Amino acid sequence: MEQNIFKHKIKKEDTLQSLALQYETSIEELKNYHNSFGGVTNLIVSDVIPIHLDYIMIDKKSVINKEIKHAEGGEIDLNNMARYRCEQNNLVLVDGNPNFSGQTKTQYLVSNKKDIGFSLLNVILEDYVNAVQPAGMERAFELIKHIEQIRNNITFSHSEGKIDKVINLNELHEKWKLFLDKTCKTIPFYNELSQKSPETINDFVENGKKEFSNEKVFSEVISKNLFYHTLINAYKSSGNNEYSFAQQSQLFPNIILNINVVKSLVSEDEDTITYRLVGTLDKSKLNIDEIKKLYEELYQPIIKFSFTEFDYIYRITYQIEKNTGQIVKSTTSIKEFVKNNYDVITKFELRRIEL
Repeated sequence: MEQNIFKHKIKKEDTLQSLALQYETSIEELKNYHNSFGGVTNLIVSDVIPIHLDYIMIDKKSVINKEIKHAEGGEIDLNNMARYRCEQNNLVLVDGNPNFSGQTKTQYLVSNKKDIGFSLLNVILEDYVNAVQPAGMERAFELIKHIEQIRNNITFSHSEGKIDKVINLNELHEKWKLFLDKTCKTIPFYNELSQKSPETINDFVENGKKEFSNEKVFSEVISKNLFYHTLINAYKSSGNNEYSFAQQSQLFPNIILNINVVKSLVSEDEDTITYRLVGTLDKSKLNIDEIKKLYEELYQPIIKFSFTEFDYIYRITYQIEKNTGQIVKSTTSIKEFVKNNYDVITKFELRRIEL
């Protein structure tokens, strides 16, 4: 419960009335919450702050909600920053042989407010570089780069491993409209695809409209990005060391994978603490017959070998700096595969660099 409490350090000029106004609550609610967690010797029994009190306990949720309201009104003061460089490598193996490989390098600037921890974040994508094999696909990734630059200038709140609210979604929607009106026409691959496959472009535009106008859809899209996935899981407010999440299979359309995750302490020293997240596929919720059928339709004609065994491996190790609460570095390894036949492998590394 400690992690849900915000400790307000009492100043000379503070009164219960001024604090109730500051945190947008009533004096009675303020007193009741504090008395529930402040301890017997720190009870507030009148409408005057006891002289010996150094802190008043405030419900952190109310503090965060107040900050979200202010952010929505354009009043945002995020005073704790970190810059990160990330590298993601994707590899597809068919019968043990490389079929596709891609590397994406990114740089992000992340800001939060010290007083409320990491529940409200602003993320700006500062750099985006990629390379793919086969080389002919690089032009397609130029289009993807433009979309990533629109997505990744975001202010959002999150809890329990999920994005709750995208504060600046309207701003992102306007940037998407500007992209459709002007920028897309300057991208050679977009123009060529418009001529050769107009239905593909129509799908691309419709999906973009849904993403940038619907908070739920946008949140689902952005959560698939391993940078955000790492942030919101490392900064979960809950102390629960076992949880689950669901995601779409990368191999099989319309197949949802349920992943059970266990969080464990790896090491701790004076300055940092390191955790590991280990995820295993809940096979009891899988329709193996459907997966086998899809494999036989999609992959067996190419690979020739029969269906073997389907599985999913998920590992994240991340280090937190105690003084700032910031992530210092993390490594992620994800593998979805039909054993010996088809593998989709993702490696993701994040490291904090100087501002």
